[in-house]
Amino acid sequence: MGDTKRPRSKTQRSPSSNSLKTDRQRSQSKADAQTPDVEPEPEPIENVLPWEVFNNEQITELIGCTPTEMLTKLCSLLPSPNTHVNLKNSIKADLYLLLLHFAQQQKFSVPQTGALLTLYHHVFNMVLEGKELMDLVLETSLLLTGRKELKPGMKFDFYSPDQVSKISEYFSRGVFQHFKLYRFSMLQEQDQTIISLEKIVHTCPPQGSFDPPPLAEAISDHDIETYLNAPPPESPRSEEEVEGEEGEEGVEEPVEEPNPLISMANVQTVLDTVGTDIMDKFTKDMKNKCTEKENQYMNRLNKVKKAID
Repeated sequence: MGDTKRPRSKTQRSPSSNSLKTDRQRSQSKADAQTPDVEPEPEPIENVLPWEVFNNEQITELIGCTPTEMLTKLCSLLPSPNTHVNLKNSIKADLYLLLLHFAQQQKFSVPQTGALLTLYHHVFNMVLEGKELMDLVLETSLLLTGRKELKPGMKFDFYSPDQVSKISEYFSRGVFQHFKLYRFSMLQEQDQTIISLEKIVHTCPPQGSFDPPPLAEAISDHDIETYLNAPPPESPRSEEEVEGEEGEEGVEEPVEEPNPLISMANVQTVLDTVGTDIMDKFTKDMKNKCTEKENQYMNRLNKVKKAID
């Protein structure tokens, strides 16, 4: 009977194959240990500097307006209410109006105009915070030259060197040159004059009421004249004076006659004269105040026209 070969089981492996497998696992683990973990790249930050103060649509609308329309929209967008009585809000609206007019003259694009508004807003806030002039100059130069970021990943890289020089000149002639005036006008408390606008309207009473009473119950002119022409009341007398008068008999004191100067006509004349003097003085005061206010508004309008021209 011949020799028969038994088939090798699948689970049985030779020592050489086991060693090869071990070596592969070791080399794979070394390769994994040598390769460092790759950090994910940070996502780029969107530069939203042009839209810090106004958005794209608002800036486009403002650039296409006339100065009068632009000032009205600025007062509602900033916001700056009550510019006719609030000096700080009026100055703020005028400054942004002049800045937009400068952007129109330089033919800045919408992002460039928005970035300029953001830079001016930042400098304006530094003035309100009480910063010194050198801090404003240094901050503006660093931002315009790109050596500093206003926020992480946000630079003022919207302008050419020529545009940067023109913007620097605009800031030098405005905020930097008149720094003390800006700081005083924005930080000084404004004096307030409260003018009462209360109005009292007198209406006729409803029918059937007795307030005021009917004319039939009014005092007649004769009674009024009698009351006005009556002698003054006697002062109270002491007991000694009364006893002295009783001792004197046959002596009668003359009765004072009513003063003919006191009459309704004289009283009416005096009231008319006093009323006329008071109304003349009031009219003159009102004219002077109106003239003063008119001159103030005309001076302000002339300044805005000169700046626009």
